[in-house]
Amino acid sequence: MCQGTRGELMKQRRLIAIGDIHGHHDKLVGLLEQIAPTPEDRLVFLGDYIDRGPDSFLVVEELIKLKGRFPNTVTLRGNHEDYVVAVFLGNINDYERKLWLRDNGGNLTIASYKEEGHFMAVHKDFYLGLPLFFETDDFFFCHAGVRPGTPLSAQRPEDLVNIRDEFLFSNLDFGKVIVHGHSISFEPALLPHRICVDTGASGHGPLTAVELPSRRIWQQL
Repeated sequence: MCQGTRGELMKQRRLIAIGDIHGHHDKLVGLLEQIAPTPEDRLVFLGDYIDRGPDSFLVVEELIKLKGRFPNTVTLRGNHEDYVVAVFLGNINDYERKLWLRDNGGNLTIASYKEEGHFMAVHKDFYLGLPLFFETDDFFFCHAGVRPGTPLSAQRPEDLVNIRDEFLFSNLDFGKVIVHGHSISFEPALLPHRICVDTGASGHGPLTAVELPSRRIWQQL
C-alpha cells in the first residue's frame, strides 16, 4: 500500500480541495482570503506547489504556516514535489534532473529559494513528509488520478502523481469520487466519478478550490 492518510469528517465543518499552485503565492493568498478557513475545516492541497511560477519558496512557507494554524490541513505530493524528493533521496539521474530544471520549471524554484537567501534543504522535512493520497468515506484525493481496474488500496505511487489519459478517459466507478489536479482544464471538471481542480494557475488561469460534497467553487486569478 502506498503512503497516504485517512480522515474523518465528524468534527470538521468544511472539506475543501485546492488545485495546483505552481509557485503563484499571490493566487494562493487571494484564494485563502475568499475561503476564510477555520480550524474546524479540512483543507486538502492536491500537490504541485512549486515550479513554473516565481514564488515557490513563499508558497511552501505559506503552506507550512497554514498547517500550523489549521491542523486539519493536508498537503499531498505532486509530480513536481516528486522531483524534489528524488533529489533529496539521490534517486534521480542527470537526464531527469535536467528535465526538471529546464522543462518543468525547477530552475525558477531554485531561484526563488536563492532570492530569499535559502537552499531547498530548508524545507526538506516538508517535502519528504508529503503523503501521496488522502481519503474519506466518499472521496479519494491524490495529485494526478488513479489507474482504472486497480483497487484504491493498491495504487502505485507513480500513478498517483503522474497518470493522465488512462484515468481521464475512464468512466469506471472507482468506489469513491477521485479528487485531483495535474491535468489542466479550462473549467473545473465536476463529473460523477471524478473532480479536477487544476485550471491552469501555472500560467494565466485561476487557482481553483472546491468544497465537498456541495461542489461549491472558489477561484482566484
